[in-house]
Amino acid sequence: MKNPTWPKALAFIGFTIFGLALAYFSTAIATAGVTARIIGSDRSADWLSTGSAVLMVGLAAAAAFGFLALTNVRALMRRG
Repeated sequence: MKNPTWPKALAFIGFTIFGLALAYFSTAIATAGVTARIIGSDRSADWLSTGSAVLMVGLAAAAAFGFLALTNVRALMRRG
């Protein structure tokens, strides 16, 4: 992070959007898990647990890459 550039900042913004998309997709996985549990095809609730894990990973990735993107952009703006 010693040499901030615009392509690097834009890449971090892209990874942030990817993390948010992953978190959004996890709601579909969890909903499928709830439905499978009601129908009876998923007795151990594996899909619901997978949806929760993917949600946490997606939000953590979005937060980490968002922080890196903002740090890069702030350094670029200060440099002029």
